[in-house]
Amino acid sequence: MKKLVLPFFALTLFFSCSGKKSQLLFDKIDPEDSGITFANQLTYTEQLNPYTYRNFFNGAGVALGDINNDGLLDIFFTGNMVENKLYLNKGNWKFEDITQQSGTGGSGFWSTGATFVDINADGWIDLYVSKSGPPSEAAERANQLFINQKDGTFKEAAKEYGLDFKGLSVHAAFFDYDRDGDLDCYLLTNSFRSVGVGQEIIQGQREIASADNAGNKLLRNDNGHFTDVTREAGIYNSDIGFGLGITLSDYNQDNWPDIFVSNDFFEKDYLYINN
Repeated sequence: MKKLVLPFFALTLFFSCSGKKSQLLFDKIDPEDSGITFANQLTYTEQLNPYTYRNFFNGAGVALGDINNDGLLDIFFTGNMVENKLYLNKGNWKFEDITQQSGTGGSGFWSTGATFVDINADGWIDLYVSKSGPPSEAAERANQLFINQKDGTFKEAAKEYGLDFKGLSVHAAFFDYDRDGDLDCYLLTNSFRSVGVGQEIIQGQREIASADNAGNKLLRNDNGHFTDVTREAGIYNSDIGFGLGITLSDYNQDNWPDIFVSNDFFEKDYLYINN
């Protein structure tokens, strides 16, 4: 009986499905219609290319958030060798480039991750931009924090908040790790170390702090100024962590946020359980 019923059911399912037209889940909206024309153009030079900077093709970042509290998600793109772009959502899939008037184009170059966060808890989202780039360009690698002025403009204030880190930043995640009511920051970084150094030479060194202070960082929010608590919190700050991704979640369901970090090359990923 089963041998007769199963083929009949399969045939019925096949013919009933084949009679329906496939429906696309997404529609492509062209740049000339949306107004979003950002392109992360990379230009090879003798000084800057994949051979002189291994993260040349790692890409840029994008963040979505409602910067003017109108109920529509706006879009921010970071650029590696081009200016960052902020697009205001006008509705009906139309966007306006407000980069210049908003003051979010950024200085220097090689912006990477972008994070919208209400860092001062005033009900208006702010913008944190991570920066990276070749080791020779240290002066241009200071991360930037744009504070929302509630009028379509932003004011850069990373140094004021203690967030003007000058390493190889990839991304930043904001969360209340100590549950004191404000947002702290985990700063994900890549490494200055050459990947040509064999794994057998560096095993066991993940607990040694990076000599150039360039490893991952946990920064505690102390009344609007961020304090480095990396070592005391048990976060690895070594130069063998080639961070590429970070995810926050309550992995053990104890109502405290935990941290998962993915690393590139030979280093293992990290899972930090909140104590």
